[in-house]
Amino acid sequence: MKKIFFIVLIVLVSCKSKQEALTKQDVTIASKCKNPNHKELKEFQGDTLKYVQTKILDRKEYYIGKKFEVLLNDLNIPIERFMYTPNFNNIKKVSNTIFEIYDGFETSRKLEKGEIPVNIIITWQTPLNADEVDKLIIDRTKRAEWTPEKEAYFKQQIVGNVVRTNYNLENYKKK
Repeated sequence: MKKIFFIVLIVLVSCKSKQEALTKQDVTIASKCKNPNHKELKEFQGDTLKYVQTKILDRKEYYIGKKFEVLLNDLNIPIERFMYTPNFNNIKKVSNTIFEIYDGFETSRKLEKGEIPVNIIITWQTPLNADEVDKLIIDRTKRAEWTPEKEAYFKQQIVGNVVRTNYNLENYKKK
């Protein structure tokens, strides 16, 4: 009886120490994954472009090869709309998608004021099926507006690259 008690005690102690080791290891891994320079949008005094540049674009290597969901979780800014064009070589494929942070009116206002609106362009690691993306964008009730259904589709896709739109502001200034 003493032997059984001793064996059970050893098993319990070893399980407990293994659990503690795993917990410490999980904390170490989690702390390495966090961005030590993490800042929220309010710390950029409303400068969305600078926020996206610092938080997403300057760290784009981190997102490449990961699901778009990872980038969305880090972005913490709602997406208004998305758009795309089919590939020139194969119109059944979509290599890039533009995710707009502002609606069209706000984009126009920013351009007229000489500010660059934020649009994030994702190049997909594997081009998307144009028919599937068409079904999302042709939704008559919401058109290209960002919805939970659209988010569910895109967040599973793998990021190949992350850039932003570049505007020639001279073309947009009121004359």
